[in-house]
Amino acid sequence: MDINYFKESLDSLMHSGVTLLSPEEMILIENSLLALQAKNRFTYIYFWGRINGIERDYFIAFGCLRDCLKDRKFFYSLDGYQWLMLPFLQCERGFQATLLCRQPFCGDPSSINCVKLDPSFETGANHIISANLPEEIKLKEEDRLAAVVFIITEECAMCPRGALYKLTDGRVVPNQMFRGLNELQCEDLSFYQIYRLPRNDLRTNLSKRSDYNYTIDFLDSIEDVIAKDHAFSLNLLRNERFIVIKSLIWQGMTFFHKINSHKHGFLYIGDGKQNNDFPFMF
Repeated sequence: MDINYFKESLDSLMHSGVTLLSPEEMILIENSLLALQAKNRFTYIYFWGRINGIERDYFIAFGCLRDCLKDRKFFYSLDGYQWLMLPFLQCERGFQATLLCRQPFCGDPSSINCVKLDPSFETGANHIISANLPEEIKLKEEDRLAAVVFIITEECAMCPRGALYKLTDGRVVPNQMFRGLNELQCEDLSFYQIYRLPRNDLRTNLSKRSDYNYTIDFLDSIEDVIAKDHAFSLNLLRNERFIVIKSLIWQGMTFFHKINSHKHGFLYIGDGKQNNDFPFMF
């Protein structure tokens, strides 16, 4: 969520039924993020959302210097005023433990959770050769927070087609000429892209559109994510001329876009746990 239209975006989401921040939190976060942007000399600063905890909540934000996808730095705050940089988790077992951990966040970055990983098996000739007992690892809450933010962003953070523009030097920046999706485009899922570095080959993404454009169609479409057991619900508020897309796997992640306007963004407010009951909801 762009800090330049922070309050307007929150007000619009509130009308669509999303539980948001208190007026005091809105003012405090907006001012502190502007200070964070000036301190780090970020070109763009965004409010990512809030992960609820038992004792205290985590407010998440990210900023970028020259590239919207490669230069992103994530921060968290417990009071909405002082911001600390999130660590970059590289351990694969840490991500696995994060998805398996069902304990709620407590609000203490230094707290430790003990998580049992899934057992591993060695197979051969259609039978199990050996089995390893489940390994138990200690997961620091700060590392778990970083992993959750990374996973949610990679899986369901999105932007409308044309909102990001790829320059000739490879940098990705907000498209200053973007004027928003129209009434017909806004209900077509192919006009929404995942807000991360593309995983598909460029030729694959371009071949899916007859009206392809090299500078804006380099990102993966959310249709690719839906094909991999993800799901979204799309709601068009015609009176407000406002589109809302919610993730059903990471409940609390909401994308919004004002039709025929450059204003768009995403916001997560939830407990940071994946909805494992989704296959049984229908």
